[in-house]
Amino acid sequence: MITFSFNGESQLLTSTEHMSRLLSRYKKTPEFELWAISSNGPSLCMLRNGDHAWLMYLRQAGDSGFSSRSGTEGATTVAFRLANGQYDEYPLAWCIDVKQCYDALAFFFESAGAKPEWISWNED
Repeated sequence: MITFSFNGESQLLTSTEHMSRLLSRYKKTPEFELWAISSNGPSLCMLRNGDHAWLMYLRQAGDSGFSSRSGTEGATTVAFRLANGQYDEYPLAWCIDVKQCYDALAFFFESAGAKPEWISWNED
């Protein structure tokens, strides 16, 4: 089973249709923290600020995990609002296409927590 936690509000997903409806609703929000949490351990986090988004994949709680990479270079950062209201800055190089992030969340749900291998990951 997969639970989504959108800006701190959790909801257990009951079907692919349920997941699709939630993702459609989330797409209308330009700034958020979204966790997809599998009951068997892995989790996938998406942080979004407008056209910028990045992913973090954890194999289990406490894991240093993996973060997405776009292949861009430079010291530019983007601020993201966390569920608790705090703003953190992360490198623009971690940001990938927003649609890729949504596709990765759908894959995570459909595969019961597998890491989407088409994302360029950095083991942190």
